[in-house]
Amino acid sequence: MTGSMPFHSSQRDAALQAMDYALIGPRDNRVHVANTRRFPYNTICYLGRDFGDRRLRGCTGTLITPQTVLTAAHCIFSHRRGRAPLRIRVIPGRADRNTMPFGYIDSREYYVPQRYIRIRSSRDPARRYYDYGIIVLPHAFAKLKRFMPVRALTKIQLDRVRRHGQINVAGYPGDRPLGTLWRHSEYLKRISPRRLYYTVDTCPGHSGSPIWFFNRRIRQHQIIGVHTSGVVNERGRSYGCSRTTVLAPPGSMNSGVRITSGVLANIRAPRKRSGAKGPLVRLP
Repeated sequence: MTGSMPFHSSQRDAALQAMDYALIGPRDNRVHVANTRRFPYNTICYLGRDFGDRRLRGCTGTLITPQTVLTAAHCIFSHRRGRAPLRIRVIPGRADRNTMPFGYIDSREYYVPQRYIRIRSSRDPARRYYDYGIIVLPHAFAKLKRFMPVRALTKIQLDRVRRHGQINVAGYPGDRPLGTLWRHSEYLKRISPRRLYYTVDTCPGHSGSPIWFFNRRIRQHQIIGVHTSGVVNERGRSYGCSRTTVLAPPGSMNSGVRITSGVLANIRAPRKRSGAKGPLVRLP
């Protein structure tokens, strides 16, 4: 798919972005990741999106294969602009403004669900259910050989994670120094057929972050979701992510897209077509 798509509301993109983040009370528990060269943090990527003005707008993604980055669909397709970025700069393990231990690669090939592009309202369920996508790199990062597997766990398996372990979210929030990586671990609170709910603290820039847990039985980090959404205050602003907002009330939850068998099939084979139209479409 090439070219731009028409859009019906200039506020759609802003509404989607505003609902992506919140610091859940009673305190901000995010921890700075100083050593971004160690696994799995070396696979978590700062995404700089250029819409044609050479400014790089931040998001987060994760290298899941040598040439595949998993992220949120709204990090790839802008409803306000009606199009995707002209390029996305992928920087794994970025440590700060100037420290990029593995360098960067620019991509111009990305995929999102066709259903996501067709959103006409921030209330459309597609915003929650189809907010995932992948970026395909033209070549691999020479020094990165190990990646977290993506798993479509059953409800029984996710319940086991919820009872006995914590989930992790790590990314590049915009309220912290540019290019610094921050993580938080908390318990999984609720599971639905397509979503995961948790009290992990996030802020703008965290969108597209991996949701993962450590499988102690086989001693393996496994990605089970993509962070996409949160709660906002009565003014529609992210809780706790600026000096003018307070932390979200206890009991509030952020959430992300659950990796299901359908989501997993799509990200493993984005170019595969089903009938006249495939589940994912190529951008830009």
